[in-house]
Amino acid sequence: MCGRYGFIHRPEALQQAWGRLHVFGDFPPSYNRAPGQMHPVVRQAPDLRLELVPMRWGWVPGWSTRTHFRPINAPAETVATQPLFREAFRARRALVPADWYFEWPFVPEDPSEKHPMLIRAQDHRILALAGIWDQHTAEGQTEETFAIITVPALPALQHIHPRMPLVLDRSHWPLWWHPHARRTHLEPCFQPADFSWESFPVSPQVNSTRYDAPEVVLPWDGTIPD
Repeated sequence: MCGRYGFIHRPEALQQAWGRLHVFGDFPPSYNRAPGQMHPVVRQAPDLRLELVPMRWGWVPGWSTRTHFRPINAPAETVATQPLFREAFRARRALVPADWYFEWPFVPEDPSEKHPMLIRAQDHRILALAGIWDQHTAEGQTEETFAIITVPALPALQHIHPRMPLVLDRSHWPLWWHPHARRTHLEPCFQPADFSWESFPVSPQVNSTRYDAPEVVLPWDGTIPD
């Protein structure tokens, strides 16, 4: 799964890396992004241009009247068929920019302990996490939300966690944005980009969503923080 990630680039840097984006809103950097918060998401507008917009992480479909159930991930195996996700997957696919994501490996010797690992591209490129988005209105308030699609982890990362966010290869982006693409057409997109990865343990302070500082990216030496 993917339950926390970091993205610290400004929109100008993202435009330089990804191309022309129409930016709506301000996006301060965050080293430890968490569900329930507002984050930058790239979507395709009706006129087919790409927009960078703020959305809340925690999926609520437009037809739902329940806002307390907010899944943060959508499994790739069922995203096109599960009633909860299928309409958004058909019509409202997204890319979530990330510099890294966090995962918590299961430790059989000490299952109660949570020791976060930071996972990122070895060349530190911006990752394009595949997602879906929707807009819903409840009690007169309109909100846009998103979920990140997950897939079985690449062999190089399976020792950390059996699943990972779907990181879209750049060559698959035109297909991902094609307005008439269906699940069968999008099959190539569901193989995550396989470049060189790096991972290392980081401070247990990352377990707290309030811990959002540059020190997040420093390898942890095992010292218990004060």
